[in-house]
Amino acid sequence: MYKTIKTTMLIIMLMVGANAKSIHYDLSMSEPHTHLFEVEMRLEGSGAKEVVALPVWTPGSYLVREYAKNVQDISARSANGTQLKIKKIDKNHWEVKGKRGQDIIISYKVYSFEHSVRTSYLNSDHALVVPASVLMYWQKNQHRKHHLHINMPDNWSTVTTALEPFNQPDNVDFITKNYDELVDSPLELGNQHVVNFDVLGKPHVMALYGASNYDDSVLVSDFTKIIEAEASIFGGLPYDHYSFIFHVEEGRGGLEHANSSVNFIRRWSFNDEKRYKSFLALVSHEFFHTWNVKRIYPTGIATFDYDNENYLDELWMAEGFTSYYDELILQRIGHTKKDAYLEVLKDEINTLEALPGRLHQSVAEASYDAWIKYYRKNEHSPNSSISYYNKGHLLGLLLDIKIIAATQGKSNLDDVMLKLYKQFALKQKGYTSDDVRKVCESVSGLKLTTFFEDYVFGVEPLPYVEVFALAGLDMDSTTEKSSYHGAVLKNQAGRIMITSVVESSPAWDAGLNVKDELVAIDGFRVKSSSPDYFREKVPGDRIICTVSRNGILKDLHLTVGFKPSSITELKQIKEPSEIQKVVFEKWLGLPWDEE
Repeated sequence: MYKTIKTTMLIIMLMVGANAKSIHYDLSMSEPHTHLFEVEMRLEGSGAKEVVALPVWTPGSYLVREYAKNVQDISARSANGTQLKIKKIDKNHWEVKGKRGQDIIISYKVYSFEHSVRTSYLNSDHALVVPASVLMYWQKNQHRKHHLHINMPDNWSTVTTALEPFNQPDNVDFITKNYDELVDSPLELGNQHVVNFDVLGKPHVMALYGASNYDDSVLVSDFTKIIEAEASIFGGLPYDHYSFIFHVEEGRGGLEHANSSVNFIRRWSFNDEKRYKSFLALVSHEFFHTWNVKRIYPTGIATFDYDNENYLDELWMAEGFTSYYDELILQRIGHTKKDAYLEVLKDEINTLEALPGRLHQSVAEASYDAWIKYYRKNEHSPNSSISYYNKGHLLGLLLDIKIIAATQGKSNLDDVMLKLYKQFALKQKGYTSDDVRKVCESVSGLKLTTFFEDYVFGVEPLPYVEVFALAGLDMDSTTEKSSYHGAVLKNQAGRIMITSVVESSPAWDAGLNVKDELVAIDGFRVKSSSPDYFREKVPGDRIICTVSRNGILKDLHLTVGFKPSSITELKQIKEPSEIQKVVFEKWLGLPWDEE
């Protein structure tokens, strides 16, 4: 009996000791102008042989980015300073030999000068730390606690991150419960402008790097409206605090995290109505991911494999529905007026319908192939693929209206999102596309198997007219009389080059190729990417296109066509039925006859 108790106590002590192990990082930037982060990583109580690795991608951005290409000067030592042997065993893993039970300290540098929301960036003014691209993980120990200490240049004063402890002035020491949480918590370091505000009783931080014409009070007011509108769908905020990180310089883009987001915006976006609306749509989009993706997640990313692609076919919902809601939320808070919102939907439809790829790739396939197609577009991409953001947006729209109509205004897509949140997020389960269908059916009472087969897993034309009619809307489409050839032309150092050719267009049928130089039309020299002579032509005219292909002149016969039709207006019908009014008003939250 005594022996059994003693053995049990020993096992408990060993377990406690094992659980006490943790990983410590010291992150320094002693010469920030070199764009080199200096990392020291301590593995507590390591074994005789350990493996560390840098991820090849970061969650939320579905492309293998090979972060290890930026690692240099890696070395290892024991806690007493003895140098240890460390060698690279494949593209992103290193093996180090130590002594069992003793700490191993690994030192390395990471070059960080790619400015994007998914890569780390360091210069003499500030740093954005995307942990997956800088901080290695200890293989088989990602579940342990991770400690991060930051050594900033003396003239930097502020760290903005969702890491704990949260938003304490002058704090440079943080802790996470595991590596996943660390990866999900970017950091902005420097002297960024910081605004603190509370929404629904919880603290929020807005950190802006870069001078611009923004107004703190306007941003806080608009952000508060967005946060409250999105939280109302799910019954409240799922976090204790939230951090917005903004780079106000150039470009546009964002990346979501559980308790934060990183966003890039053009510098002078705040007094320009169109740009400011685009900025708020970005904020709305990334913040909606707080639920949709970060908590309501597909099975394919229920756990992360940081060494390989994590395949999933649900990005049409994860990103597409989020794209639907980002604009819908702006309409709900009154920032986008009814007619302007209908213009947004019209543009989304025209974007999809202009892509020949809609006939070849389903939105589920587009999701699954994000790793090899969406972020690696080429001149043929519009002919062979689509965007899961774009078509997913439209599927969210159509399902929303169908659900409202089927329930006579009692339910909408919000109820689907809430049910997914309760059935999957709160139970920490991943969902599939089939789960989305079942939840939509349970909310609406509709049978949606055919809808999903045709429009999610198939390439059937979307039923715009049929569904819009449920909400009392009609589409006007026209075929423009202007002439059309279907080749995209670009002036490159005085040479008019073909950069892409639209499938089944006159240029496609005539055999014009990408990288052809368009020299002449009917013997007349072409000097512009919008040739004057071509504008004189009408559909049905035959012309001779002289191209230089690999230095050889060729004459190709092309029959001029009509410019493809597009939707010119999405509008309310003149005499709606009562149920059409009900659907419209539930959908947009506006009276039918509001101007």
